[in-house]
Amino acid sequence: MKKLLIVDTSPYNLKVLSDLFSKKNVFSIYFANSMDDTKQLIKKEKFSLVITSTKIAITQNNELLILLKNKFIPSIIVDSQINSDLVEMFKDFYIIDYILINSRYGLNYLYTLVDVLTYTKELNVLIVCKSKEFSLKMKHILKSFLFNVKFARNGLDALEIIENKADISLLICDYDISLLNGLELSKKIMQNDRYRNIPILINSDSIKNDLKIKFYKIGINDFISSPILEEEIKSKLIKVFLNLKQIDEINTYNKIFDENIISSSTDKTGVIKSVSSAFCRISGYSKNELLGKHHNIVRHPDMPSKIYEDLWKTIKDNKTWKGEIKNLAKDGSSYWVSAVIEPIFDKQKNKIGYYAVRQDITDKKRIYELSITDGLTSLYNRRHFDNIAKSIIDRTMRNNKLLAFMILDVDNFKKFNDTYGHQRGDKILIKISDSLRKTFKRSEDYIFRIGGEEFGVLITGNSEKDILHLATLAKDNIQALNIEHVGNEYYHVVTASFGLTIIGKNKVNPDYELKHIYKESDNKLYEAKEAGRNNIKYKVI
Repeated sequence: MKKLLIVDTSPYNLKVLSDLFSKKNVFSIYFANSMDDTKQLIKKEKFSLVITSTKIAITQNNELLILLKNKFIPSIIVDSQINSDLVEMFKDFYIIDYILINSRYGLNYLYTLVDVLTYTKELNVLIVCKSKEFSLKMKHILKSFLFNVKFARNGLDALEIIENKADISLLICDYDISLLNGLELSKKIMQNDRYRNIPILINSDSIKNDLKIKFYKIGINDFISSPILEEEIKSKLIKVFLNLKQIDEINTYNKIFDENIISSSTDKTGVIKSVSSAFCRISGYSKNELLGKHHNIVRHPDMPSKIYEDLWKTIKDNKTWKGEIKNLAKDGSSYWVSAVIEPIFDKQKNKIGYYAVRQDITDKKRIYELSITDGLTSLYNRRHFDNIAKSIIDRTMRNNKLLAFMILDVDNFKKFNDTYGHQRGDKILIKISDSLRKTFKRSEDYIFRIGGEEFGVLITGNSEKDILHLATLAKDNIQALNIEHVGNEYYHVVTASFGLTIIGKNKVNPDYELKHIYKESDNKLYEAKEAGRNNIKYKVI
C-alpha cells in the first residue's frame, strides 16, 4: 500500500485530512506536526507523497521542501490562504499544487488530485513541440504529476515511438510539426486499435476554428495554448486522467464480472443480445452460438413448463423473478443455477428487454440430489418420497386432477438373484429404472425406489383411463425388456406386478392420509401377486 505523509500543526486539519484519506483505504497514512517528526518519518519510511501546510513548508528557510526535493518526493501545499507570492517563492521545488482546504470544494479537489497521482505515477508522456521553452515548461508540470516525460523531434519520430512503445499514456503535440503534422499524426493514432485510446492534447496557438473542428471530429481530448497557464494545464491533466482511471476501473470490474458472473441480456421477446464469458464457459457454447438465440437452447427437459410460465408472467409484469433452474450444456451434461431475472428500461421508462444474473449451484444441487436419490438406480429414494408425497397430493387436488400412487415389485426377484447372482440382479433393477423413466417422463411424474426390488410412482391424470393406460404401458415395457428369468413361472422373462390407488378429484380428506394411500397400494400389490403376477390391481378412493 502507498504511504502518504500529512504534515500540519493544526490538530483540526490533521483530523480533517485523516478522515478524507481514510475513506477508501488507498494509503497507509502517517502524521507529523513538527519539522523534527517529519524528518524522522522520512528517514524511516518511503513516502509516495507529502501533504504539508504552508507554516511547516517555510520553516527554517524551506528546510522541508529542500529535503523533499532531494528525496524526489512530490508534495502538495495546503492552507486556508495561498497567494501568488507564495507560489513564486516555491516555484523551484517539487510541488504539485497549492490547495485551499477551507471549503468542501478544496477538500474534494485535494482528494481527486491525490487519487489521480496514484494512477499517473511513472506513466509515460510524449511531447512533440517545436518550442523548447514550451516543452521544458510542460516537462516541469508533468514531472510534478510523477510522469516520465519523453520527447520526439517530428511527427514520424513520434509515431515510431508510439508504435514501438505502446505504453505511452499521453501525447502533447503541436499542429505544425514536421514530416507528419499534428492532425495527420492524431488520425494515424486513432485508426490503430493498439493505441487509439491514448489521450491527445494539441498546442493550439495558431489553429483556426475550422481546423479545431477537424481535430475534435477525430477524437482528440483538448487544446492547450501559450503562454502556459499552469493551473489550466493541471486542470486538464486531472480531467483527462481521472476519466481514464474511471474507465480502467470500469473495465477491470467488467472483466471480473464477465469472467465470474453468469449473465445475459435479451430483448423483450427473449432473444439473447449479450452473454458473459462465464455463461459461455458453463454452457459450453460460444458467444456466436448464443447471440440471437432464445434461452431454450440451454433448457433442460427435466424442468417443468410451469416454471417458465411463472417466470415469463413475473417479468412481463415488470417484477423480478428469482428461482433455481436446471440447464443443459452443449455436451449434454446438466448444471444448476440460482437465477435473478428482471426487466430493463430505457431513459424514457420504456421496457427494452430483460437482464439475468445467475450463480452456479451445481455442486450444492448434486449434494442435495445424493441425499434424495438411490445410489444404484439414481431414482428418488424412500426418504424423498416421505418428504414430498404429501405436498404433491395437495397440489394435485388443488389443480382438480386425479392422482395415483402405484407400487410395483419385480416378480420372483429372490429366485433371479439365486439363479443369476446379485450382480446381475442389480443390473436388472437399473434396467427397470430406465424403463420406468421412459414411461413416466412427464415433469409431474415422480418415480421412487422404495427398497429392494420395490418401486413407487406418483402420477396425475385427467381420467382413470389415462392413469390405467400409463400403468399398463409401464408393465408391458418391463416385460418387453425380454430379460431371461427361468424362475419366473409362465413368463420366463423378468416381469413386475402393480398395486395402484387412484384418488378421485377433490376426494382427499383426513381419512386418506399418505400412510393410508400407501397401505391401499400395498394391499393391491399383494392381490396382483396372488393373482399370478405380471398384472395390475387397483382401487379408486
